[in-house]
Amino acid sequence: MPEPGSGSVARLERWTGWGCDAAGLMLVAMAILINVEIVARGVFNKSTLLADEYSGYLFVWMTLIGFGHALQTGAFLRVEALVTRLSPKPRAWADLVSAAVGLVVALICTYATGTLVRSSIRFGSVSIQPSATPLWAPQIIMPLGFLLLVVLYGALLLQAARRLGRPAAPSTPAGRSA
Repeated sequence: MPEPGSGSVARLERWTGWGCDAAGLMLVAMAILINVEIVARGVFNKSTLLADEYSGYLFVWMTLIGFGHALQTGAFLRVEALVTRLSPKPRAWADLVSAAVGLVVALICTYATGTLVRSSIRFGSVSIQPSATPLWAPQIIMPLGFLLLVVLYGALLLQAARRLGRPAAPSTPAGRSA
């Protein structure tokens, strides 16, 4: 992320922190929904008719909201065994390339899922389940979640570019000539 302490970093950290908290609440809601379905079927021989469908929606929302926090905290798809062995300059290049690739993928996913949501709205698509949920409602998180990744990968790209632009630190101890 950009340099710690900057206003944009604090804002991004707040947003992804709230997203992580929201994802946790969705996990709790999903567990409650599934357990209500289990009890309803086991005790009353009835179904809620929406537990499976809405648990799936919650799972997708939880995942996409959690992506931002995972990326920002360094827990998102990294090959640490290789990257940690690199010296600072090659590590910055690796970070730059990975952020650029992540940015491109996130942009493509934002566009594709945005197109899906627009199509669902245009055609009035609803789920095939008894709830007949308008599909744009559970789908809207997809382009929003990927858009957050676009912003975060953009910030990582800028950070890596800044590191590449800095002069290398002297490798000799302070006070000694090279």
